[in-house]
Amino acid sequence: MRPAPQPLVRLVLVLFVVWAGAALAYRTGAALTGWDLRRADRPACEWSLGTAPVAALGRFLAGVEGWLPRDSVVLFESPPGPCNSPFFRWRWAAYLLPELEVSLPDDPDGSRLAAYLIAYRTAPAPPPGTRLVLVRQLADGRLYRIDRP
Repeated sequence: MRPAPQPLVRLVLVLFVVWAGAALAYRTGAALTGWDLRRADRPACEWSLGTAPVAALGRFLAGVEGWLPRDSVVLFESPPGPCNSPFFRWRWAAYLLPELEVSLPDDPDGSRLAAYLIAYRTAPAPPPGTRLVLVRQLADGRLYRIDRP
């Protein structure tokens, strides 16, 4: 016959099993959160560095770099979406293009001063009294020069 385990040994085993279960639950939750952050369809108000939508916008804007003079004013237009998505996409574009002055099309000063328009996944309308001249076709949009006759 085996001697009965001592109460201290039982307590240590129970604490180990509880600790292992809590650690497993924590790590599983962290992995699922990381998986959810990779979703490409997240609204723009939930974007953060390292997420798929920010990476896609960064790849798109990389196609614009080198085509525009430094410190030029550009309009950034994107499609509507939940939680004021065009605003948040515009802020990300301004962050990802620090050498440019990025403005929204509904900003009167930006529309008056802008020489280029970046259209991300949308067909833009030209600012009043202007026309758009295609400069470059990109995977998720276009780069236009704003022509003021």
